[in-house]
Amino acid sequence: MAEAIAAESTNGEEKKLSDIFLNGWNLFDELEVTELPFNGNEFQNKVKTAMGHFEEATVIVNQVSMFSPNELIDEVSTDSLPFMLLPYFLGKLTTKVNNPNSTEMLELGEIYFNDHLQRCQEYELCEAPKSKVERDNKTDASQQKSEQRELMQAAYNRNDKIAQYRKMKEIDEYMNQMRNAVKNKTVDDEVRREFFLKYLEKSIMDAKQELESLRVMKDMVKMRLSHIKAGDKEPLVSFQAPQQQQEQLKTAGQGHGHSHGPHQHQHHQPKPKPLQPFIITRNATQKAVFGLGYPSLPIMTVDEFYQQRVDEGIFPDEQKMAKINQEKAIAAALDPNVKEDEEKAIVEQQEQDDDPEYLARMRRMDEYKDSVRRGDGNRHNRS
Repeated sequence: MAEAIAAESTNGEEKKLSDIFLNGWNLFDELEVTELPFNGNEFQNKVKTAMGHFEEATVIVNQVSMFSPNELIDEVSTDSLPFMLLPYFLGKLTTKVNNPNSTEMLELGEIYFNDHLQRCQEYELCEAPKSKVERDNKTDASQQKSEQRELMQAAYNRNDKIAQYRKMKEIDEYMNQMRNAVKNKTVDDEVRREFFLKYLEKSIMDAKQELESLRVMKDMVKMRLSHIKAGDKEPLVSFQAPQQQQEQLKTAGQGHGHSHGPHQHQHHQPKPKPLQPFIITRNATQKAVFGLGYPSLPIMTVDEFYQQRVDEGIFPDEQKMAKINQEKAIAAALDPNVKEDEEKAIVEQQEQDDDPEYLARMRRMDEYKDSVRRGDGNRHNRS
């Protein structure tokens, strides 16, 4: 019914909806690869423009009731599939808004990503996002786990993240090849449908990762705001521009300590050293810490080192390792008596079926016992 209502609308409105979405999508792709400064006016204006396009498209989609929780993904037309990405696009754009002194955009991003995951769950594309109560219960339960279980869980999580990263990389490569053709509609509906289904698969994994990052960022912003409200403004000095800091130092140096204003004793208090980025250089840091002959400079990340060892055949593959860990965990959880009963049942079944390999093995064992007495073996230096 949703597609029927959209089809009965005027041709101008239908074209307007697709054009609005396409304009926002083009701006979104441009912002993903642009080299403009994040806090620059041009970048922020493009973010606001793209959000305006997607918000306008969302209003039209809601007016025509394009999606329904009673549908399945196979019942959604190919032309309607792109509009399922609207909450995801809006959530990604909120993370690009430069507003470090407020949690408003972070909370808005959580709402968009949760809405996107909820809609994908309604169409049975993923599991429903966990509520705050479920996350708190999971945290309490994880604190009660043993150390061995925590290590196993950490290994599983790492393997899952590596698998998700590689899956997203494969989808990105596919999308980079097909994006322009899909936007220009120069491919058939089957290719367009496959493209947007892969895009939805990627958006689900990305939305879950973004939610974790937003929770951490929101806690950091709240902590920073609490310090500001408490009057602890000293850390803000490190966020000033270098030119402003130099001007303040020059002004303080010209006073010579003879002014009687409210800041007359400010030069007596040592100012905290501004935070500087820690840059590892080949000469200064190496010479100061390790000496010029230090040979073990890092040249690759841990993941790159692990992948190199996997390619060389020294380390096992992540998927194989996850399967091995799962089999070991299942084997450790089994009752030894049950395992022994299973082995006895297998032997009895082989005897009943007259298994040729089993019979040949038993004959060889009888011949060995006939020719080798009990206690025979290496009797050197034995009396």
